[in-house]
Amino acid sequence: MRKIFCHTTHKLLLLITVGSLYAFASRAQYVTDYKKNGDNFYRKGDYYSAALYYEKYLSGKVGKGNTYEPYTVLKKGASGTTKGSSTHEQIVYRIAESYRLLNDYAKAEEWYSKAITFDKASYPYTKYWYGVTLRANGKYAEAQNQQEDFLKGYKESDTYATSAKREIADLIFIQEQLKKKDVTLYTVKKLDTAINVQGANYAPSWNDNKLVFTSTRIDSSLLSDKKKNPHINNLYQVSTGMVERSGIPAAPEVEQGTASFTADGNTVYFTRWTKKEGKNLSAIYNSERKNGQWQEPVKLSNNINIDGYSSEQPFVTTDGKYLLFASDRPGGTGKFDIWYAPLTGGQAGTAVNMGNTINTAEDEEAPYYHQLSNTLVYASNGLVGMGGFDLFQSTGIVAGSFTAPKNLGYPVNSIKDDIYFLNKGNKQLLKDVYLSSDRASACCLELFSLDKQYKKFMTGIVIDCKTNQPLTGTDIHVIDSVSNKTILLSQVTGGDGKYLFETENSLHVLKITGNKADYTDASLYTAPPAASDADTLYNIVLCLVPVEKSTPVTETPAAEKAEQQLLTHFAFDKYVVETTSRPLLDSLVALLQREKSLGLEIGGYTDDKGTVEYNLKLSEERANACKEYLVKAGIDAARLKAKAYGKCCSVQPDTLANGQDNPDGRAQNRRVEFKILYLK
Repeated sequence: MRKIFCHTTHKLLLLITVGSLYAFASRAQYVTDYKKNGDNFYRKGDYYSAALYYEKYLSGKVGKGNTYEPYTVLKKGASGTTKGSSTHEQIVYRIAESYRLLNDYAKAEEWYSKAITFDKASYPYTKYWYGVTLRANGKYAEAQNQQEDFLKGYKESDTYATSAKREIADLIFIQEQLKKKDVTLYTVKKLDTAINVQGANYAPSWNDNKLVFTSTRIDSSLLSDKKKNPHINNLYQVSTGMVERSGIPAAPEVEQGTASFTADGNTVYFTRWTKKEGKNLSAIYNSERKNGQWQEPVKLSNNINIDGYSSEQPFVTTDGKYLLFASDRPGGTGKFDIWYAPLTGGQAGTAVNMGNTINTAEDEEAPYYHQLSNTLVYASNGLVGMGGFDLFQSTGIVAGSFTAPKNLGYPVNSIKDDIYFLNKGNKQLLKDVYLSSDRASACCLELFSLDKQYKKFMTGIVIDCKTNQPLTGTDIHVIDSVSNKTILLSQVTGGDGKYLFETENSLHVLKITGNKADYTDASLYTAPPAASDADTLYNIVLCLVPVEKSTPVTETPAAEKAEQQLLTHFAFDKYVVETTSRPLLDSLVALLQREKSLGLEIGGYTDDKGTVEYNLKLSEERANACKEYLVKAGIDAARLKAKAYGKCCSVQPDTLANGQDNPDGRAQNRRVEFKILYLK
């Protein structure tokens, strides 16, 4: 019996062993198939399926400690792997890549966090992509650390190194923007669901007091034909709260959108495009409205549209003089550039590139020109920003020069794409605005309203005209000189002599008065901040003259002069006295006529654009223009000294710490300073 039992046991063990080996081999075969399928889908660009099979492979590996690795990578591939990296590492990296390429950054982060421990020589770009993923997930400080670590260990001078440096600059900018103290002044709202239906809704424009926009919402007329895509871009408008087709004729199976209307509302420029060999080719058309009906659109001439290249996103200026658009046509500085063409009788002239102040080596798109502030707003992915396309502003005249672009910042921009801008006609650039963004969407652009509350403040100091020392205990009053409304009933200066008040968004000239015992009452007139987006006007100095003595008008040595500083500003490259500066000059005339013991040094300044010689000449012309104004008003020229300082002594930086231009700072530096001298 014992032998029989032993024999039976051996047979049973043999059967179990054979069965186990068969199951082991079958399981290994399935695992191998998962890997092969993952490889096939990855090569085809089907990253969802690739990630699915790769994860099955990793969860189904056999062998102790999940170390079954029957393959190795033989050569360096597009994903950044090199010879000798293990199958396990290769697949982890490819899963991370797949989720990133699917824009599933949460899952991509999980897998990249594993891959950064792999050999750097085999996976040199892991930290870079991990940083990109962390940024997309809102982990900006961690993302910056990864990019900085990547650059420390990466010795190549290529696009990855350049992109990592750009990522770091973007991340620094993002973190600065999210700490802004004025975010509460902005209101950003997604438009209602009647407008933002499923799909893309973008490119707002305004005509006949109606919002016109582009949408890929379902075209019910195409539902009956299963061969046609019902989600086709077309132009819609909001009328009495309902969304309807705009009435602009459409072409069969051709997409169209991004409209801009002339001021009279009777001509529209817009884009039509088709896909050819996997590439969108677009052209700009226009249509006239006659007897209330839009006529068949006409393609613009080859001044605008060049065969084989795209021209799109037209914008016609309010004065009807220029057509702005984006194009990848020859002669640009990068991919898509901003161009303009003169319009004469509705016909577009030769297109001109707006130059490398506006355009970069990347894409610049969706131009909009705010005529009330001479500001170009456009989207770019080639400048430091928050991510994807950001909206930028630049001040200048079409067909003239423009200032270096300034990022409109958070919350106008987000870490996703922000593109297409429309101001409904307000003088303030960011007041009553529509824009497009995918900040709240997993796939597509949506329409948002944006409104900024423009709070303006003025701050300054009261000083003794003789000693130039701050005056404590001075009673300050502020009155709107046009409406005669009291802005500030009373504010008493402290030990530093300073005062601060809100102007209630007044655009009128303000009268500031100061009263203190043993001093002559004084007042001055000043305008709100010169730059439309400047929130505060600084250094408004009010000088009070002591009443204890009156002295003849003779000039003292420079060391004994008491100075008061007042400012007036000038347009770029100009020395003509602006209308807004005249109240200040008139207040100086009144002061000098009343106080015969005072004189003025008139110092002209510029920003740092231009040569030293040119800026000295320009600053001298600015100083002399103000002097001439005062002399014509009856002030003795002997009491006035004009002096040229050129680009010396900026009151605000011309460029920001991140290297970008600072238009508001430049506007403050283009000035004349009036130093009030106490004369004997």
